[in-house]
Amino acid sequence: MLRWRTILIFMLAVGISCVAAAYRFGDSAHAIGMLSSNGGKARHPFKIKSGKENYTLIMTGIVRPPYQGDVRIALEGSPAMGYKIYDSVPVIDLGIHRRPELDGNILQGVHSGDRLALWLVMKPQSADGLEAPSGEPSDNYMFSDEPAQPGDAGPAGKRPLKLSFYAVNSGQKLLQIPVVFADLQQEGGAHGSHH
Repeated sequence: MLRWRTILIFMLAVGISCVAAAYRFGDSAHAIGMLSSNGGKARHPFKIKSGKENYTLIMTGIVRPPYQGDVRIALEGSPAMGYKIYDSVPVIDLGIHRRPELDGNILQGVHSGDRLALWLVMKPQSADGLEAPSGEPSDNYMFSDEPAQPGDAGPAGKRPLKLSFYAVNSGQKLLQIPVVFADLQQEGGAHGSHH
């Protein structure tokens, strides 16, 4: 009797896990990137659907040699978004991986080989999230203060939304990952593309 009960509980847990793994919240997206001194590499862009009140971007990645130093994170481009960055801190840190400290939008003491896991919550700045800013959100959301770079402009002179990582000491770009509203456009990098 105990054996069948254990098997039934196991099968129920596997079934629930499979259903949960297949479901993805419409307001979230995940991307994997490699930060490096030569501009970095993203496997694919963040792909989200428009019209949400908030969006959650989950970025995991690794720092490639020889980079070492502090890293500034910024959400740049349009549509205008307020954002907050959170470090994905383990509940129990076993000390297997070294973890740089996150202070606001600065990762401090980043070393080659570090593994990153960050959450970025974006809040659109208008009623539908895809128009000009309508005012600053509450709760201390940050805004990018980056000037437009000549090579950053996309079609019709627009600056596409992207999550960017820069070396604090030199301003050098370490990685940029596009944020694509998949229901509004079909563009935005393929797997393995440079961003």
